[in-house]
Amino acid sequence: MMSGALIETNARRLKSEAENETKKETALRMLQDGELSIDKIAKYSGLRVEDVEELAGLQTV
Repeated sequence: MMSGALIETNARRLKSEAENETKKETALRMLQDGELSIDKIAKYSGLRVEDVEELAGLQTV
């Protein structure tokens, strides 16, 4: 029974990581477009403002 719970927990963790990666990719595209503020990018992508600011700092211009 423990192995089933462990597999389910790992599956949820992997799904969450994949969703977060998708959010970051979306935010990066918005940042590259340059049309939206960091606040709006955070709102639309579902990321925290701090996460978007970090992504903005990682961008190479």
